[in-house]
Amino acid sequence: MILYLSNSTETELYNELLTQGKVSPGNQMQKFNNSIICGLSEFDEIAAVSVLQYEDINAKRIEKQVGKIRYICAESRSGKFQKIYNILNLIKESGRVIQENKPSYIICDAIALSPCCVASVLGKIYRIPTIGIITDLPGMLTKSKNPYDGIGRMRHFDGYVLLTKQMNEVVNPKGKPYLIMEGLCAPKVPKVCEIKAFPNTVLYTGSLWKNDAGIEYFTEGFIKANIPNCELHFYGNGEIVSWINDINRSYANIKYLGSITNEEILKKQCEATLLINPRPSNEEFCKYSFPSKTIEYMSSGTAMMMTKLPGVPSEYFDYVYTIDEETADGVCDALKKVFEASPEELIEKGKLAQKFILDNKSCFLQAKRMWEFINEV
Repeated sequence: MILYLSNSTETELYNELLTQGKVSPGNQMQKFNNSIICGLSEFDEIAAVSVLQYEDINAKRIEKQVGKIRYICAESRSGKFQKIYNILNLIKESGRVIQENKPSYIICDAIALSPCCVASVLGKIYRIPTIGIITDLPGMLTKSKNPYDGIGRMRHFDGYVLLTKQMNEVVNPKGKPYLIMEGLCAPKVPKVCEIKAFPNTVLYTGSLWKNDAGIEYFTEGFIKANIPNCELHFYGNGEIVSWINDINRSYANIKYLGSITNEEILKKQCEATLLINPRPSNEEFCKYSFPSKTIEYMSSGTAMMMTKLPGVPSEYFDYVYTIDEETADGVCDALKKVFEASPEELIEKGKLAQKFILDNKSCFLQAKRMWEFINEV
C-alpha cells in the first residue's frame, strides 16, 4: 500500500465542496495529484490523506472509497492556529493508516507545507521510504524569487519526482535518486471538438498575475493583429483582472469571464480555436517550472501557442505554435501566421498534440514510471 499526502482529494468530492464555496479554487494541483493517485492505483492500493484548503470554516472529517483508493480528508478548523491544527490532524489520520496497514512508501506533494512536514516526520518514525514530488520551488513563488528560499523542508526525502532537470540542482545536493516527469494528463481526455465556437476564440485559463503570466504583452499583440471575427477570453483569478476589464471597455472582443470549475474549463478549451500560454521565458523561475497547463492544453485536442520555456523539453515544440519574439509585435506576427491556416489545419495540429500526450504522458504511463522508480528507491 502507498500513503499519499497532499492538499487534494477525489475529483467529484472536490467539485462538490468547491461548488458549495467550502474550499479555495486550486484546480491545477487538485487535478495533478489526483491523476497521479489514479495512475498509481493500477499498481497498488492507495490511502490518499489530505488537508484541503478550506475557506474560513470548520470542516468535518470525510472518507470516501473509490476502487483501490481510500480518500481521507482530515478535519479542519478555522482561526489563528489553523496550520498547526491541520498538521496535527494530518499526523493523526496518517498515523492511523500506518497502524492499520503499514504502507511500503509515503509519497508527498512537497510544495504543500503540511503534507511535506508530516511525510518527513512519519517516514523517519516508522522507517518508511519517502518520495517528494516537487512541482515548484517555494522561493520562486515569493517576491524574492530565490530558488533556495524555503527549500530546507524538501531535502529530507529518500527520492524525488521532479518536473524539470534544473530543479535537481537546487533540491537534491546529496544526489539522491530522482525521476524527471514533467507532468501528466488526466485519466480521461476529451474527444477532439471539430466544430469550434464562433467567433474564433483565443483562450487563456489559469492565474492572471501581472508580468509573470505575460498577459499584458500578449493582449497588446492581439489588439495589433486585429484578426477578424476573433475574441480573446480569460478565465481565472489574479491581480490583473481589473486591467482586462478596463481593456474590455475599449475592445469588446477581449473578455474576462470569471473563475469556473475544471470541468467547465475543459469544455471551453475544447471549443476554443487556440489556447495560449505567453509566460515570459526569460524569468528565472521558468527554469524550475513545467506549467501544468502545457499538458492540459495539449490533451484537449485544441491547437496551442506558447513561449519556448526553458523548463519544457524541445520535443513539445513540435506539436505547438510558438511565440518566438516575446513582444506585442511578436505576438501579432505569430497570431497572423496561425490564422492564415485553415480551420482544418488548426484542428489537425490539436489532434497531433493530443496524440503525443496520450502516447507519452498519460497518467498511467507516468505512474508506471513512478512505480518502477519508487521500487528502486
